[in-house]
Amino acid sequence: MKNSISIEINTSNHLPLITKDYVLKNNLKEFHSFENNIDNYSEQIIVRNNFSTEKRNSLVEVLLDQNKGFSKNIIDNILKLRDSKTFTVTTGHQLCLFTGPMYFIYKILQTIKLSKTLKKKYPENNFIPVYWMASDDHDFEEIKFFNSYQKKFTHEINSENLCTGNIKTKNLDKVYWDLEIEFSNKKNVNQLLQIFKESYLSNKTYSSATRHLVYELFKDYDIIVLDPNEKRLKTHFKSIIIDEISNFSTYRIVSETVGKISETYQGKFKPQVNPRKVNLFYIENKKRFRIDFKNGLFKIFNKNYSKEDLLKIVESNLENFSPNVLLRPLYQESILPNLAYVGGGSEISYWLELKDLFIFYKIPFPILSLRCSLLLLNEKDIDQISKNNLSVSDFFEQLDFIEKKYISKKNTGKYNFTNFIKEYNLLLDNQFSQLLKIDKNLNPILSSLKKRHHNDFDNLNKKIIKSLKTMDETSINQIRKLHYKIFPNGVQQERYINFSHFYSIMGTELIDELFSVIDPFEPKYKVCII
Repeated sequence: MKNSISIEINTSNHLPLITKDYVLKNNLKEFHSFENNIDNYSEQIIVRNNFSTEKRNSLVEVLLDQNKGFSKNIIDNILKLRDSKTFTVTTGHQLCLFTGPMYFIYKILQTIKLSKTLKKKYPENNFIPVYWMASDDHDFEEIKFFNSYQKKFTHEINSENLCTGNIKTKNLDKVYWDLEIEFSNKKNVNQLLQIFKESYLSNKTYSSATRHLVYELFKDYDIIVLDPNEKRLKTHFKSIIIDEISNFSTYRIVSETVGKISETYQGKFKPQVNPRKVNLFYIENKKRFRIDFKNGLFKIFNKNYSKEDLLKIVESNLENFSPNVLLRPLYQESILPNLAYVGGGSEISYWLELKDLFIFYKIPFPILSLRCSLLLLNEKDIDQISKNNLSVSDFFEQLDFIEKKYISKKNTGKYNFTNFIKEYNLLLDNQFSQLLKIDKNLNPILSSLKKRHHNDFDNLNKKIIKSLKTMDETSINQIRKLHYKIFPNGVQQERYINFSHFYSIMGTELIDELFSVIDPFEPKYKVCII
């Protein structure tokens, strides 16, 4: 990166309140373990030293099976997990088509960067970054598309409630050709197309395609991809599945924790995720269904089961059970010798609901590392912002506010309606106070008159601003284009634009440059000049 600008979290306004307070170290110590400080990892390592050899061997066996045919470096890192001095740093994400929005890239790069930073601090240990594929998630509508600034690329296929890892990659040729057209004039288009082709046109399922894609994009970095939808791993989570069916512990404990957090925020806290009576899904014929509990029976799709029926299935077909968003963290920490989880603002928010549940099941709670937020702009963008006497942080406000601020600064000395209104109101107040001394009954009339004047001046102000915008159309259009670049369709760039837009321009340099600017211990919003 040529340079970067940091924006304070209080300015960027991109985080849920509870996550912002977690980062700013406000009021939340009882809802997490150690803070994300590099010195605290020595304590977390001690806590995680009791991860069993049996679980390590099981994990290595599964990872070796899942990663056959990939590089020797990947296999070597998997084998390190047998060593009691090796730990993981994990991030998880849905199997978004071609990574989906940019923050998928940021999450994985921060996981890698944190692992490498820990290795420098604690050289006697090994730290393996892990990407946890949400292969058993079934919400295909959320992951079947990605966006450039000009176009939405969509995989048109009927998912039929399938676990997304099992969805076939057929009918993706059209997306390939659309990519070629969209980036035909970019110097790295062929490299980009090759990545898509080898990932999605040469693999049969989303799970295998996503694994290949991650290994290709981060081939110069030590990342391991884990598909958790595996019976051998779920064996280590079996007791929690049984307890969930028998006692509804998640519902009870997390509801209590949410209540405590709500008290801390005096009712202003809205939970990111509310616990369900049963926080499990059921997988059958590669499709995933919610498990409901009503009138003493468990309902899965259109069938009813008694508790005894369901517990028998746990014994015979454990692989059929899948944790939901609240139990997935416990499953993850049950099967990995994990130190930290890298997550976005919303993820951190629901992790903070789970500390008491971790204590209940005697599972170590990981350090929570808020993923970095990045905004990518070029030098021309920065120059235009400066030329218009604005700052990048101004663009985190509503567009109308930015335009008014620009107009106000541009016309300082010529037009200052705010000061005029203040002076006029002072004059009115002075005159009205004199009139009220004569007759107090005039108050309703004078108040109505003042309100009418205020409305008239407000309308006049809007017309003046509109006229000034028309007179300065070129700069206003520049501001609008810049705002769209930062908030395309009203969404943060990192949550909307796919990496292909930048990769087509920068190629592999994009990944290296992003890696260089990410700091896992600095949670500010960074504006990167590319």
